[in-house]
Amino acid sequence: MRLALLCLTVCSPVFLGQRAHAEVVQLLDNTQVSGKVVHFYEGVFSIETAGGQRVDLPVSKIKSITFKLPPARPEFSTPEKTFKRYQDALGKGDLSKVIDCYALMYQGMLAQQLEQGGDDLKKMQKEFEGMKFELKGSKITGNNASLKVQRQKADDIQTTEIRLVLENGEWKMTP
Repeated sequence: MRLALLCLTVCSPVFLGQRAHAEVVQLLDNTQVSGKVVHFYEGVFSIETAGGQRVDLPVSKIKSITFKLPPARPEFSTPEKTFKRYQDALGKGDLSKVIDCYALMYQGMLAQQLEQGGDDLKKMQKEFEGMKFELKGSKITGNNASLKVQRQKADDIQTTEIRLVLENGEWKMTP
């Protein structure tokens, strides 16, 4: 049960499940380059364009950089959908989808904990086998939400609160 609570209440990095994004770099002459910033060293940004070409741009030639976030995904459009995705991913042992259900600032830490723990994901899956979940309520206040979830395994019944935040239009879990 402790491992199940860990994944519901403790978290963390971002290297699993990242989505593609692009930046728009506007040069001093108003030329624009669209792509992904892949490296910055000694005042030079390396941009990878959609075609896979790498362009090196010195800071002295850059007017601005606009970061574009990917569109929000429908599977995270409500706190309930996020929790359902989390349950499904955990049941299937899909570590990247489990981690993706958490806010970005916690994804890295969670991934690191699960990787270092070795069999922690398998233990969490075993813990969740036969567990029934029932949503008892939800509350959204601005960019924050909470779900009251009752979980039952045999005669053991517990109610817990899961907190979520709205991040780039997606509801993500927090510890």
